[in-house]
Amino acid sequence: MIEQTLVGPKRTYELDANFVLPGIDVQIRTYHREAPTHTGIVCSRHLLSVSLSGRPRSSIGRYIPDRRETEPLHLGNIIFVPGGVPVVGYGPGGVEQSLSCRFDFGAFPELAQFERDISEDWLRACGDIRAPQMKEMMRRLAFELRSPGFARETIIDLLVRAAIVDVVRCTRQPEEKKRHYSGGLSPMQLRRLTDYITNSLERSPTIPELARACDVSAGHLMRSFRQSTGETIHAHVQRIRIERAKLLLKEKRSVKETAYLLGFATPSGFAVAFKRLHGQTPSEFRRSASC
Repeated sequence: MIEQTLVGPKRTYELDANFVLPGIDVQIRTYHREAPTHTGIVCSRHLLSVSLSGRPRSSIGRYIPDRRETEPLHLGNIIFVPGGVPVVGYGPGGVEQSLSCRFDFGAFPELAQFERDISEDWLRACGDIRAPQMKEMMRRLAFELRSPGFARETIIDLLVRAAIVDVVRCTRQPEEKKRHYSGGLSPMQLRRLTDYITNSLERSPTIPELARACDVSAGHLMRSFRQSTGETIHAHVQRIRIERAKLLLKEKRSVKETAYLLGFATPSGFAVAFKRLHGQTPSEFRRSASC
């Protein structure tokens, strides 16, 4: 699958120029849209799109990672769509000329962050990349496509690779600023942490394991987690375990079996932890849940 239309008519365009390098496909396209448009695509390759004629200010869009839509965002003159992430856009129509660079998934180490979990902050930055130097580079790239000169392939390769670096720099800024000012974990790191805990409840994951899941040191994890959530890692793990225990008890599992499934050393240790967080013993909760 190279590019698939999700909603709206299939996008039609005139191909004004095209150049292909290993892992890279660069094109200049002219779109003719007679009426306001509502289109959605998903592409197996990363896409950098630059409006050479100027994207209308009323253009808005949403990214849809993992089947959850981001909040609506303004689509600027330079946008980046990570491979495999659907995007839906709304525009007023008209003629638009764009420069598009498509990068093969997995071909560029610099883009590896877009091939893992991506936070909404990153995606929001992708929808409107504001980098004057990048704008000038893309205009130079468009000129090379239209009017090839000496060492054309070298110039195009250098400009495209510089654009890749600028995409990463510009989209990382909101996340890095948030970490710099808050000192806590990013939303993506918190989501990874919770997912790892949820999938490891039967053996109570260790701090070093959780730190590796977030790609931070154990010390940084303990400090940053409390700053981000107001609770300790241990308290967070216990709270998730007890919430799972409540579901198991509602399914008529015995207290002993529930303690075993959630990795508690003894049923009595489980009962103490359960009552501390829930105010009832597991047996009391099990009886009340069956009423």
